[in-house]
Amino acid sequence: MRILVALAMIASALPVFAADDDSARITGTVAAPKDLKSFEKLVLEVLLYEYDPRIADKAADLVDKLEVKNFSHTEGKETVETIELGAKAKLKPGKSYYVTVFVLDGKDRTHIGDLAHAKGFAKVLTNGEPREIIGTLRSVKK
Repeated sequence: MRILVALAMIASALPVFAADDDSARITGTVAAPKDLKSFEKLVLEVLLYEYDPRIADKAADLVDKLEVKNFSHTEGKETVETIELGAKAKLKPGKSYYVTVFVLDGKDRTHIGDLAHAKGFAKVLTNGEPREIIGTLRSVKK
């Protein structure tokens, strides 16, 4: 009887997941605010990475990449791009995930995306971090 009570307590403490919660799918928006200077024919790049938080000296692995080519923005009007990535990947036990958002001119980063839920390192998907992101672009200062 004690074993059944213990198992019931453990089961009730476990989070309940929807059928697709093992997916690494991220959705959201990335916006260029109306006060951002105009640009045209650049590339919006959103990358989803997986890493092991227990290992400090191992590079993260790329899970998925979204590129929006010919990405343009006109000052005075907000530009919003809807994003989705990671839908074909599965979450792995013990791993953590983060997203980066950049606008590229060739290989040069011209803009970076700040995410509403994170200052700096933009964790997603695990440990209570969101599956939906809201990014706002700002110019990279040189």
